[in-house]
Amino acid sequence: MGYHEWHARPGYYRDVVRHFEPGSRLLDIGCGTGWLSEDFPEYVGLDHTPAAVDAARARGVDVRLADLERPLPVPDASFDGVVLKDVLEHLLDPVGVVAEAFRVVRPGGRVFASSPDAQRWAWHDYTHRRPWTRTSMRRIFADQGFEVERVSYESVAPGTGIVSGWFPRKRRPRVLALLTWLPGWRRNVWIVARRPLG
Repeated sequence: MGYHEWHARPGYYRDVVRHFEPGSRLLDIGCGTGWLSEDFPEYVGLDHTPAAVDAARARGVDVRLADLERPLPVPDASFDGVVLKDVLEHLLDPVGVVAEAFRVVRPGGRVFASSPDAQRWAWHDYTHRRPWTRTSMRRIFADQGFEVERVSYESVAPGTGIVSGWFPRKRRPRVLALLTWLPGWRRNVWIVARRPLG
């Protein structure tokens, strides 16, 4: 099983999509096979892995091959929302991609990002270059001009996606959100930030 096969649509997918209006034009940076396209008809995904891009295209999803460490191949202010789900930890230059997210999201548009918290488990994935804290996530977005709306934790303990999928809301159960505040609980840091209107 390849890397992108175990990063398919999670049972808690509404924890991501709830931050965007239902008809939003969405850019998914580091999209893998583009599972977010199921919720956004105006969807563009970017990924650096040819196999993931080919798999998404075979399903009719607009996913494009791109080097995420370079300027993104999309116009300025062309999206209502941008997603950076589990991608910043893989990059040599996360500042550059957050600055690019600012460039491509329209004024008033939102960005959602998540990455592993600075805990030992984050290093079990050999593709990770750095973990994140709530402070570092807040600072990288604020320093690139975003207004930070919320920074918190999300549970990524084994089985979270399966358990979340059992519930009609398709979100992590509240008890898992509370457990993320315990030391040692396996979690991601997530942020929602907005490009100012001015």
